[in-house]
Amino acid sequence: MESGKRRHLRCDFSQIITYSLLPQTDDKVLTGLLHDFSYSGLCIITYEPIQESQEILLKTGITKTSITAVARWCSNMGNSTYEVGLEFKN
Repeated sequence: MESGKRRHLRCDFSQIITYSLLPQTDDKVLTGLLHDFSYSGLCIITYEPIQESQEILLKTGITKTSITAVARWCSNMGNSTYEVGLEFKN
Protein backbone atom coordinates (compact mmCIF):
# COMPACT_ATOMS: atom_id res chain seq x y z
CA MET A 1 0.00 0.00 0.00
CA GLU A 2 1.43 3.38 -0.98
CA SER A 3 1.58 5.98 1.74
CA GLY A 4 -1.14 8.62 1.48
CA LYS A 5 -3.19 6.76 -1.14
CA ARG A 6 -5.84 5.32 1.18
CA ARG A 7 -7.86 6.88 3.96
CA HIS A 8 -8.31 3.61 5.86
CA LEU A 9 -6.32 0.41 6.27
CA ARG A 10 -7.53 -2.46 4.06
CA CYS A 11 -8.06 -5.96 5.47
CA ASP A 12 -7.69 -9.01 3.25
CA PHE A 13 -10.83 -11.10 3.18
CA SER A 14 -12.17 -13.63 0.67
CA GLN A 15 -15.86 -14.34 0.33
CA ILE A 16 -18.26 -14.83 -2.56
CA ILE A 17 -20.71 -11.93 -2.83
CA THR A 18 -23.66 -11.08 -5.04
CA TYR A 19 -24.48 -7.65 -6.38
CA SER A 20 -26.79 -5.79 -8.74
CA LEU A 21 -26.15 -2.71 -10.87
CA LEU A 22 -28.27 0.32 -9.96
CA PRO A 23 -30.77 1.47 -10.90
CA GLN A 24 -32.14 -2.03 -11.13
CA THR A 25 -33.83 -2.36 -14.49
CA ASP A 26 -34.09 -6.13 -14.27
CA ASP A 27 -33.55 -8.87 -11.72
CA LYS A 28 -30.01 -9.64 -12.90
CA VAL A 29 -27.82 -10.68 -9.97
CA LEU A 30 -24.06 -10.92 -10.51
CA THR A 31 -21.43 -12.76 -8.50
CA GLY A 32 -17.98 -11.64 -7.43
CA LEU A 33 -15.24 -12.38 -4.93
CA LEU A 34 -14.66 -9.95 -2.10
CA HIS A 35 -10.89 -9.39 -2.08
CA ASP A 36 -10.41 -6.84 0.72
CA PHE A 37 -12.32 -4.20 2.64
CA SER A 38 -11.93 -1.14 4.84
CA TYR A 39 -14.13 1.29 6.71
CA SER A 40 -14.75 3.29 3.51
CA GLY A 41 -14.87 0.66 0.77
CA LEU A 42 -13.85 -2.67 -0.66
CA CYS A 43 -12.33 -4.40 -3.65
CA ILE A 44 -14.05 -7.18 -5.57
CA ILE A 45 -12.99 -9.48 -8.38
CA THR A 46 -15.66 -10.16 -10.99
CA TYR A 47 -16.20 -11.39 -14.54
CA GLU A 48 -18.20 -8.26 -15.42
CA PRO A 49 -16.51 -4.87 -15.97
CA ILE A 50 -18.06 -2.11 -13.89
CA GLN A 51 -17.88 1.45 -15.17
CA GLU A 52 -16.40 4.18 -12.97
CA SER A 53 -19.18 6.01 -11.03
CA GLN A 54 -21.56 3.04 -11.45
CA GLU A 55 -23.63 2.46 -8.32
CA ILE A 56 -24.09 -1.12 -7.21
CA LEU A 57 -26.07 -2.88 -4.51
CA LEU A 58 -23.88 -5.34 -2.58
CA LYS A 59 -25.29 -8.38 -0.83
CA THR A 60 -22.19 -9.52 1.02
CA GLY A 61 -23.52 -11.91 3.59
CA ILE A 62 -21.37 -10.06 6.12
CA THR A 63 -24.24 -7.78 7.07
CA LYS A 64 -27.96 -8.51 7.13
CA THR A 65 -28.74 -5.52 4.92
CA SER A 66 -27.57 -4.66 1.43
CA ILE A 67 -24.91 -1.98 0.97
CA THR A 68 -24.80 0.64 -1.80
CA ALA A 69 -21.37 1.45 -3.22
CA VAL A 70 -19.89 3.44 -6.10
CA ALA A 71 -17.20 2.09 -8.43
CA ARG A 72 -14.10 4.30 -8.26
CA TRP A 73 -11.94 2.23 -10.63
CA CYS A 74 -11.97 -0.99 -12.64
CA SER A 75 -8.86 -2.82 -13.81
CA ASN A 76 -8.78 -5.62 -16.41
CA MET A 77 -6.80 -8.50 -14.90
CA GLY A 78 -6.98 -10.61 -18.09
CA ASN A 79 -8.95 -13.79 -18.77
CA SER A 80 -12.22 -11.79 -18.57
CA THR A 81 -11.55 -10.99 -14.90
CA TYR A 82 -11.81 -7.50 -13.42
CA GLU A 83 -10.70 -5.99 -10.13
CA VAL A 84 -13.04 -3.22 -8.99
CA GLY A 85 -12.50 -0.62 -6.27
CA LEU A 86 -15.75 0.40 -4.57
CA GLU A 87 -16.46 3.20 -2.12
CA PHE A 88 -19.39 2.86 0.26
CA LYS A 89 -22.10 5.42 -0.40
CA ASN A 90 -23.30 7.37 2.64
